[in-house]
Amino acid sequence: MIRINLLPREEKAHREVNISMPKVGELFLPVAILMIVALAIGGTAFAQRSKIQSLTQQIAKVDEESRALAPQIERVNRLAQERAELDLRLGIISKLEHGRTLSVHIMDETANCMPDHLWLTTLNQEGEGIALEGLTFSNLVVSDFMSRLEHSPLFAGVELEYAERSQATDHDVVKFRITCRVTPDEPAN
Repeated sequence: MIRINLLPREEKAHREVNISMPKVGELFLPVAILMIVALAIGGTAFAQRSKIQSLTQQIAKVDEESRALAPQIERVNRLAQERAELDLRLGIISKLEHGRTLSVHIMDETANCMPDHLWLTTLNQEGEGIALEGLTFSNLVVSDFMSRLEHSPLFAGVELEYAERSQATDHDVVKFRITCRVTPDEPAN
């Protein structure tokens, strides 16, 4: 019988594999690296576990303190709400107090600004302003009155709406209407 070798020569040489046991010195380095990595992982896991336990204990302690302080916290919140309501009431009272004296200041300052021979027939407070209606003998007196109102610290934006000739008890008079804003933040003289 004839034997034919079909394998090429290079493969023929590699066919023979020599298997041998690794030496002890060659295994030490990989095993040592594996042990170091395992210890690092184990140490990290232990540290994380103890940190989790510590945080869990702290959370439980804070929850217990929160439950113990809950009545005081509720009382503080209730007192804060009552204080806010009281501040609102005091603000309303202060606004009413200021509004109570504002009308007196308006009347006093208007009387101080009035020249001779001028009579007011109407003084209406309209929001932040007032409307003054009256009678006089001359347009010059109306002009003088407007000038005095403009120089007053209580009034601003003085405007003449109309000034017209009229008859009153057999005398020629000038009927007028003046509007202006009240500036109560500035003290009246």
